Amino acid sequence: MNKTNWMMQWWRSGLMAVTAVVWLTACDNNTPLMKAVLDQDAAGVTAELQQQAADVDARNAYGWTALMHAARIGDETIVQSLLAHGAAVDLQDEGGWTALMRAAQKGNDGAVKQLLARGARINLVDRKGYSALHWAAHQGHITTVNLLLTAGADAALKNVEGATADDLAGDEGHSDIVTLFKRQRAQGGG
Repeated sequence: MNKTNWMMQWWRSGLMAVTAVVWLTACDNNTPLMKAVLDQDAAGVTAELQQQAADVDARNAYGWTALMHAARIGDETIVQSLLAHGAAVDLQDEGGWTALMRAAQKGNDGAVKQLLARGARINLVDRKGYSALHWAAHQGHITTVNLLLTAGADAALKNVEGATADDLAGDEGHSDIVTLFKRQRAQGGG
């Protein structure tokens, strides 16, 4: 069997996909705490947090923390555990994302509420100038958009391309969110 045929069989067998996942997992430098979060293993998270050596704000190769993973997943129990153990809410990863942005982008309202209650800065922006509101609007999460607006998110913030969250919602065809922004402006909210 020549090299090309071997590669094709390897690709078709799915081994390449498995190899890629194993390689990425090995290279991301996730801590045991992060792995427990990613597995949504609340007992494992608790066990890791009880170890004195566990750094709740440790970062992986991409600058992610356990709280960022938990907020993206939307596991409110794990988010609460991490916050109770002093996880910093406003740390930013390599792209400037915060846990609040991760939660908002996925429409995880429970995590958004928990982070805001712990003082997450609602108008922080990532490297592209996107705030949590931008991400929620872009992804079409109307309840998250409403929650962020009610909590004081700045609807006039523009990303590096000059787009507001309202603009992004319109570009993505989220007419319900565009209507929400229009109502907010009519009520004098920006």
